Amino acid sequence: MSIRIPTRLYTRLILTLGLLLIVSFTTSCANMGRWTQTIDPEEVSKEDLKDIPYEVTPEYNFKVSIAKNVPSNKKNILSNVDRQFRQFSRCYDLKDNGTEARKYMIAVVDGTFECKYHGGKCNGEFDPGAGLIIASFKAFNRKGTLPLLKHEWAHAYGILSSDHKNLKTVKKCTRY
Repeated sequence: MSIRIPTRLYTRLILTLGLLLIVSFTTSCANMGRWTQTIDPEEVSKEDLKDIPYEVTPEYNFKVSIAKNVPSNKKNILSNVDRQFRQFSRCYDLKDNGTEARKYMIAVVDGTFECKYHGGKCNGEFDPGAGLIIASFKAFNRKGTLPLLKHEWAHAYGILSSDHKNLKTVKKCTRY
């Protein structure tokens, strides 16, 4: 006994599967910016990001620079950074009070940006050579503000390998 699928239904099924395949290629785990930004990531200059005047978080004294196009006030972002680090350090039982993370300035950009990883589209990047952690303010298909910041701190602390082979084991503390 064989099942015969009507031609019209078969065509729709093939088109739907093709569309799903295309979407999956354009929205990898690194491509978590808003849809238009995922397709066309923002070009960022690490030198320009380092030149943006920074603010210091009240609790951990992290240096945070915020790009002009980020749609939030600085006070909210600074308190969010401290709150996330408090959660991150408790989860990993870190005792350095942020000493390792303070080596890097946190540069907050609006959305998905160009990078040399993940097909050139990122929402977070740890660059120890530049002394930067770049984090998207909001990211497509991810909850909250600065959703990849904990992920980048995991790189900075050596908890998450650069090849992400141990990503499953760190997600409990980083979300992504």
